[in-house]
Amino acid sequence: MKSELSIRPIFHQLERRAKAHILVAFLGYALWVTPKHLLIRKGSACSPSKALALLGTLVSADIVLPTTDGREIRLRRVTTPSAEQKQLLEQLGMALPDRLSFDQECSVDSARA
Repeated sequence: MKSELSIRPIFHQLERRAKAHILVAFLGYALWVTPKHLLIRKGSACSPSKALALLGTLVSADIVLPTTDGREIRLRRVTTPSAEQKQLLEQLGMALPDRLSFDQECSVDSARA
């Protein structure tokens, strides 16, 4: 497990910090092992590190449209995946949404916050 995540020992003085560290380490391990087992189950030769690197380049962006009354309409969209990313998503049985549900109208003041 430590070799996959490149974990080094960390020493904490407080019990709550040690517990927090264990939680974060466990979550990191779960985020590593889950795609690993999905890839194995789907028969993919892709490693978890390559899959995470490929999917890590997918981003969401806001399209800001100003209205005539001074407000803005924000539309959140996901970038179009490359052919390799599409193939990996198909192997994993996943699909990206066309758009995210954070579309909203907001005033100029709330856009800065």
